[in-house]
Amino acid sequence: MKTKNMTMKKIAAIAALALALVPVALAGLAGYSFTPIAFLDNPAPGGGNFTFDFEPSAINNRGEVGFTADVTTGGEGVFVGLRGQLTQIMRSGQPAPGGSVFGPTEFGRLGVNEGGDIAIPFSLEPLDFSSLALNAGIFRFSHSTQTLNRVAGPGTPVPGGEHLAGVFFNTAINNRGDIVFSGIVTGGDIDPTSPPGEMGLGVGLFLADKRGTISSVVRPGDPAPAGRTFDMAMNGSINNGGDVAFGGHVAGDECIDIGFSNCAESVYLKDAATGIIHSIAHQGDPAPGGGVFRLAFGAVVNSRGDVVFIGDLTPSPATGDALAVFFFSQGTTIAVARPGDAMPGGGTFVRAGFFDATYDLNQRGDVSFAATLDTDVNADGIADNGLYVFSKGSVQLVARTGTVIPGVGTIAYLGLGLPGGVMNERGQVFFWAILSDGRTVLLLATP
Repeated sequence: MKTKNMTMKKIAAIAALALALVPVALAGLAGYSFTPIAFLDNPAPGGGNFTFDFEPSAINNRGEVGFTADVTTGGEGVFVGLRGQLTQIMRSGQPAPGGSVFGPTEFGRLGVNEGGDIAIPFSLEPLDFSSLALNAGIFRFSHSTQTLNRVAGPGTPVPGGEHLAGVFFNTAINNRGDIVFSGIVTGGDIDPTSPPGEMGLGVGLFLADKRGTISSVVRPGDPAPAGRTFDMAMNGSINNGGDVAFGGHVAGDECIDIGFSNCAESVYLKDAATGIIHSIAHQGDPAPGGGVFRLAFGAVVNSRGDVVFIGDLTPSPATGDALAVFFFSQGTTIAVARPGDAMPGGGTFVRAGFFDATYDLNQRGDVSFAATLDTDVNADGIADNGLYVFSKGSVQLVARTGTVIPGVGTIAYLGLGLPGGVMNERGQVFFWAILSDGRTVLLLATP
């Protein structure tokens, strides 16, 4: 659910952190070693230095990590790291495959598969955030050929005779090379009198296979469960069998505004073999453990068909105050962590992250997630946060405010709304942290 309105939240968090970063040691952490990947102010591949923040969003089983970072040359770049070596894939200001120039910002979650291929949503010039017609494209980096190619963007034809006006945030790629992405499509505003959609445009979910052939997964006007009709679909995750978990909105439901003339999501799963779409968590549905889903978003699916997602339990009309982590498997949904839960390492769970790539799911069904806590162990006036893994029915701590990392420093805060928390089959967790001495580090935790 990442959008660039997070910028003000980042700035506010940085200002608050600058007031007081006091080192506090957290005793008793065991089971993880930590490897620094990069520090802010370090030289960035391709020129300039890393600055402002990191946005870690992908890791494969080789320990290859994909992340976005601001750079002092302007804008953002996309980088991969493997065995101590950092490589630039693309950055703002470079010529973009298919024409144009890369714009000022990457567009959310990256995808990295086991072969090292990368799916990237990135803006193009000129970029205007004032309307839904976002000038951005989806790009594929091939590990085998070391080339970057355009997959989709403004003008790309899609099934149904329409074309894309741009792409929306977040993407994913499976081991077959299938890329699922959110496309801003002409003819996608099925009800011009109300959101979602504007100027005839709406957001649908599309799939590009390894050959570049584009097919529709779900688009405005498609049938939804219970005889309803989708008027928006986005934020997809794809497993190795082609099943797609995604966020959608159906006509007639309340539109909770998330910007860009779009509505907050409910969570669905499309079965690749049958084409059947299952509702996993819908606005107004009872939530496991009590309360109802105000909204649900950010579904990630593994190859067993398990799904992890964030559910908002905040009473209407507010949103975002009570975000919880949920896990769906074999027809049953359970709560992984809800507000008020006691957390290992101290404190209670206040809320989960409001952005994608702050949680993940591996093929074993382990869930990683970041959380805001009710403690302030370093007395900096900022609520502590932590990173956790749910495995075999229990939650364990990876790192939190106060964790001492030998040879690196003491964690004051994990990220700025986007701490990371993506995970691979080895249980490695990729995240970033601000240290008590003010330095910012990108880290890989290995169990």
